[in-house]
Amino acid sequence: MKTSLKLTCTMLLILLITACADNNTVEKSVADNNLVLGLLKTAEASAKEAGQIEIRGTYLQASCSAGTCNTPGSNTVTIQSNFGTTTGYLYVDYVNGAGTSTYRVNAEIVEFSNTDRVLYYKPKNSANISAFIWTITDANEILICDVFNGKPTLAETKTDLSSRKASGTVYTTNPKAAGCNGSFAFNFLTRTF
Repeated sequence: MKTSLKLTCTMLLILLITACADNNTVEKSVADNNLVLGLLKTAEASAKEAGQIEIRGTYLQASCSAGTCNTPGSNTVTIQSNFGTTTGYLYVDYVNGAGTSTYRVNAEIVEFSNTDRVLYYKPKNSANISAFIWTITDANEILICDVFNGKPTLAETKTDLSSRKASGTVYTTNPKAAGCNGSFAFNFLTRTF
């Protein structure tokens, strides 16, 4: 059960118990109002949950090549979206064999679309916006591609991504083998718990 739904149910139960403890009865109109308020809050929470980016969470990242993906290493990717918006943040930490960070990406998601499976991000200390696409296989595997097409505006980045898709430079038909910036394969994500 979703956390927001659990919280709503708990609040309704507390309201009901409090009302019953005061009078040992609850008037029908009060009970009806409480039920309607609870249902509205549940619907509101569900709508916010539904508006989140579908690949939100923290993942271990592995590279893929020629149709096979490596075992995930210690590189992490964290993707979160803000409630009720199409914004959020992207954080990537690349770690070397010695276990120390070699490169970090701390970026603001300026827009995302679950339908198009794309997010547009602007790294901290950068004015340019890049595209980041994902696909989910029939086996529910999440594969990602950072298009690295930083442009000064969101409109320019969207136009560039459309052009790359039209030319076949970026595609999702065989992501474990190719389609990420030409002949490169996508990266494979494994959710951490």
